[in-house]
Amino acid sequence: MKESKDYLCYCGLYCKMCSIINGLPQAAQKLHKIMQEDGWEGYGSFIYPEFKDFWAVLSQVKDLDKSSELCQGGCGNPDCEIRKCAKSKGLEVCAFCEDFPCAALTAFTNAYPFILTNNERIREIGLEAWLMEQDNLVAQGVTHKSLKQQ
Repeated sequence: MKESKDYLCYCGLYCKMCSIINGLPQAAQKLHKIMQEDGWEGYGSFIYPEFKDFWAVLSQVKDLDKSSELCQGGCGNPDCEIRKCAKSKGLEVCAFCEDFPCAALTAFTNAYPFILTNNERIREIGLEAWLMEQDNLVAQGVTHKSLKQQ
């Protein structure tokens, strides 16, 4: 079983808020169950020649929350400069870097506008307390998508 710290990204994102963990698997599980109960496994290929490929992908997506390597395990862009930098410096998270906030992390705010705030909060209250905060937010239904819309 994964610990909260396993969901920590070097950049200060929290993987439990990512659609790969929180959203897509649950939706895919629901769709898979509906289609399976309706017999699509048996006749889907007669309607759609590509059905077997679709079914294989759907089956994988429904288990992403169990099988994902997460950021520190290698999930995401394999060429992520933030990950490479943090690993080379032996950092758990960018918040602990003497160069925080660097240009790479600041540029990442285009995709995740709250990333600097996450790191500042980690610096303020410490990593363990921040992880507990994140778990509480996840329990309330907060995702990266909802944070981006604020």
